[in-house]
Amino acid sequence: MNWLAEVGNLLVGEPAVPSKEEQGNSIQVFATSSSSEKCSEEGTEGAAALVNSAEDDLASLNLGCTDSRDGYLAEVSKVLLQPSKVSKYMGMDVTSLMSVPLFIMEPFSMLQKMAEIMEYTQLLDDADKSDDRFERLALVAAFLVSPFGAAERTWKPFNPLLGETFELEGLGSGVRFMAEQVCEQPPVSAAHAENEHFTYDIVSAPATKFQGNSLEVYPKGRTRIGLRRSGEVFSHVPPQAKVHNLVLGRTWVDSYGSFLVTNTASGDKVALEFKPCGWFGAGQHEFDGHVVDAEGNAKFAMSGKWNSHVDMCACNPDGTPAADAPLRRLWTCAAKPEEDHYGCTHFAWHLNSTKYLSRPPLASDSRRRADRQALQERKMTEAAAAKQAIDTQQQEQHKELQQRGEQWQARWFEPAPDMQVLPGEEPAEVVPLWRWNGRYSSTRDSMPAGSDDWPGERRLADRIVWACTGVYSGDASHTHKQRPGRTCLFWLHSKARG
Repeated sequence: MNWLAEVGNLLVGEPAVPSKEEQGNSIQVFATSSSSEKCSEEGTEGAAALVNSAEDDLASLNLGCTDSRDGYLAEVSKVLLQPSKVSKYMGMDVTSLMSVPLFIMEPFSMLQKMAEIMEYTQLLDDADKSDDRFERLALVAAFLVSPFGAAERTWKPFNPLLGETFELEGLGSGVRFMAEQVCEQPPVSAAHAENEHFTYDIVSAPATKFQGNSLEVYPKGRTRIGLRRSGEVFSHVPPQAKVHNLVLGRTWVDSYGSFLVTNTASGDKVALEFKPCGWFGAGQHEFDGHVVDAEGNAKFAMSGKWNSHVDMCACNPDGTPAADAPLRRLWTCAAKPEEDHYGCTHFAWHLNSTKYLSRPPLASDSRRRADRQALQERKMTEAAAAKQAIDTQQQEQHKELQQRGEQWQARWFEPAPDMQVLPGEEPAEVVPLWRWNGRYSSTRDSMPAGSDDWPGERRLADRIVWACTGVYSGDASHTHKQRPGRTCLFWLHSKARG
């Protein structure tokens, strides 16, 4: 799965120094009172108490007057590094309890981060064309390693709102991608992509464990890739990650452990071992392993660095390299823009563009978020105000839905209680079962441009809408200095649409 998107949601970057006014408008450290209300409403009294405790701990901190990232972290460390305080949070899943200042965020939504795996879809096209089942398996594995090439970016993306979507088209050989936030608590995102060669499906529901100055990240999810020509389906189990120096020092992420890709029909596997970073950077980013058949006989040896390349060569059944076997490079990470403010890849900036969409994006598309748009233009005060307005509006919707006894219904994905959990995958209790419902393609063309309305339907849960006042900076460049565009507005209808 593309769990790197989730890792990026938890990291702290090296941002430019904002003004005190901007910081005063944008500082948020832990969950607000609405989060504690949500915990209480769901019956998780312990989590609610933890949120309230965090608010009490941080209430006296002078976060609005910090002059830099160092100043911000110094203030927060007054709480986090006190043994009597930090012990309360040790071992907790903090994804729903902790947020960060706007000035260390990047102008992307989590759904856009999930889409970064689509940069190297040519690998799946090549896999589908191959007549060698072990080569197909190796190419699928290389594709699943490829998003690690963007893993070293240490800014926090925006958390998707319930019902938020993100779509891509025009990639590679006709790839179309759609992601939707299908659940907010616990956060669950689902995505689907396809072209004439493959299908790609993912449900992402990660977990974390706070360890003081570090954070363990458990990439809970379900990833399946299907190849059209052979009919094969591949499942994936990614390695875990650890975010170092979360409070003190320069933040960096390490990926380590087992990386598995399984052909669910034949039992053939790719088993790679991501090496933990040792002293003085020894072994950092390195991995190695083999493509093996169902009986455990090695067919290919694979190695490389997850942030730069994947190599493969033929080997003997015991895994030793075959004599005079040539080394084949399956994947090379594309060069990144120099001196980019956010350290983004060229492809990441493409995700903020609408240049290759045949129609304007849906009203619920991440590109239309006013807070994201303002941050992209480095308008920090406007971004903070927009983010606060969006959060408030969503809280109001939650309350009204509860009063009416209604529940949010995802639009492009549906619960799939009858779906089989494949060997090695997380159980349904950990990662909910969702499937692509296929209704997007048949419905999209009948919608008015920029609309999220389904003809003939009325649903209270559809009332969160992104409305664009004009052509925004859809044709974005690959640096943080974007072309000027009109501001996008996010608003909530005061009455149900009819």
